[in-house]
Amino acid sequence: MGDTREERRAAANAIREEGARPVWFEEFGRDADPEEAYLGELDSAHIYLGILKLLYGRQLATGFSAMETEYLHARERGKRIAVLAAAGASTREGHLNRFLERVRVFVTTENYRDVDDLASRTRRRLRELAAEALSPWVKLDELVFRADEITDSGESVTIRAEASDELAQRFQDLRDQRFGRTRLRLAYGARVLDGDLAGVRTTVRAAGASELVVGLERCSAPRGDGMRAGMGGLTPDELVGRGMGYQFLGEPLPESLGALASMVETGLNADDLRQCFDLPNEIAESITRLVVTEGLVGHGHAKRVVSLSLGPRSPDRNTRQIAISWDEPRTYTNVEPQRRSIEGVWRSPQGNGGRS
Repeated sequence: MGDTREERRAAANAIREEGARPVWFEEFGRDADPEEAYLGELDSAHIYLGILKLLYGRQLATGFSAMETEYLHARERGKRIAVLAAAGASTREGHLNRFLERVRVFVTTENYRDVDDLASRTRRRLRELAAEALSPWVKLDELVFRADEITDSGESVTIRAEASDELAQRFQDLRDQRFGRTRLRLAYGARVLDGDLAGVRTTVRAAGASELVVGLERCSAPRGDGMRAGMGGLTPDELVGRGMGYQFLGEPLPESLGALASMVETGLNADDLRQCFDLPNEIAESITRLVVTEGLVGHGHAKRVVSLSLGPRSPDRNTRQIAISWDEPRTYTNVEPQRRSIEGVWRSPQGNGGRS
């Protein structure tokens, strides 16, 4: 949290009023090194709330303050992040201004006027994040939507969602088109699986809201792309890393690949990424993470997507900052998979389709 006790306490009280538990340094009650306490307690939290006013704080051995260390730790672990900055803080320290500039690369911040406004904005932001947690994004084949409830028994999955007429009709069309070939791919959270479409049911209530219930059965983990081979002196996992750098950051592929460069595979669909890039800032990160998870995990190129941070579109709407980290798939029982990552400027994708 920030640098004034009054504002930290106001935010903590607002969090309690929303039925959540604030985790802040004054109440840790632990006999531990301060840096260990900061990071250890952060691991138990679901949301990182940063309050930036005037002071950056004492720099630790890492060169960062405890506040920035917390922020970086939260990003690395894929925590939801909300940052509030005091409006009109003309005496804000230079270190804190530079930290705020770094935060705004990936996070849309809000300005607060006073303690009451801070508490109000904290409550509203928590409600927004809670609604997103309670209504997770789902990708089922080419359809992306929010679910109200997902029941996953391993072998079968039932998805309940509030459905617009358009979404309900697209599911009915999907069911009709897939007659005799009903295997679909489902992605939500960190999970990717394939299942047979068992049924689509729509219930229209008196108030006009429609509930959509979609069932999948005989579910199993994706089979991936079969044999993963290296080429050009690069391992399969190195090729995936280079492909991610090429697809998101425009980094050139190794010359050693020669004519085989077109065979570098990430599993990510170019049209999906283009649509993700163009989404409103409020939902772009969540859906991009879903698409990346489906591509990397679903095609056997990653065990899991560890974190994904996506910044707001630039004023000219042509770039976003992006950072992605993922764990390699386990190929051999005696070899520990490595963690790979990319970070940089994602430029507006061009092209029309295909996977890379």
